[in-house]
Amino acid sequence: MTFEQIRLAIESRMAAWDGVPVAYDSVPNSPALTQAMTAKSSWVRLSINHGDSSAPYKGSEPGIRRTGLVQLQIFTPLNSGSRPAADIADSLVRHFQFYRTDGIEILTASAQRIGPEDDYYRYNLSIPFRAG
Repeated sequence: MTFEQIRLAIESRMAAWDGVPVAYDSVPNSPALTQAMTAKSSWVRLSINHGDSSAPYKGSEPGIRRTGLVQLQIFTPLNSGSRPAADIADSLVRHFQFYRTDGIEILTASAQRIGPEDDYYRYNLSIPFRAG
């Protein structure tokens, strides 16, 4: 898979999630996202960070395997406790973890509690993927 194909697969999966508004890299904010940010309500930022690539097998053409992380930053209202962020994280894990489609496999998610930051309570999810 190319980097663009990976991006499209991951962003398409994210778009199928029925949750809070999502910010995508280098895409203007949707009206729903702008409203959530203005109101200091819940929203998520999606980033795709590519990792190592390799050619583990060779035939008539090398087979390329790419790895990386789907990273999701979850922002919830400050002073609402950790539960809203944990609930959104659980929903995203159910949606992404072990998802497979044409050439991409999303693996096991890890969560990190960041806590209060810039008028929000924040959780981070990191979900490795591999594509070939």
